[in-house]
Amino acid sequence: MKNYNNKKQAIIGLQHRGYDLDFVFKDENLLCLQELELIGPDEFEIEETYKFEENHNIAQTFVVYAIKSVQRDLKGILLTSYSAFTKGLGFRLWCKLSQTL
Repeated sequence: MKNYNNKKQAIIGLQHRGYDLDFVFKDENLLCLQELELIGPDEFEIEETYKFEENHNIAQTFVVYAIKSVQRDLKGILLTSYSAFTKGLGFRLWCKLSQTL
């Protein structure tokens, strides 16, 4: 795992290493925006995690995940605020993501 000073460097570094798709939360799943494919918590691996706190404020803390599908050749990035963990994530997805923090 690399060391990055901020979320922008982490995203660019991951993109250079093939994590070129974008993931967002969709109910109990991740949605790959480019492929419009839902991936459940058991269908992806978190290969790397980076946490960045801006201005020493927990409300401005972000997490960058390097995501890889176990069934398809999909590799990408999930960028989320730390506060997203308290806003309606499904339990299985929350468990999967919080394991690496």
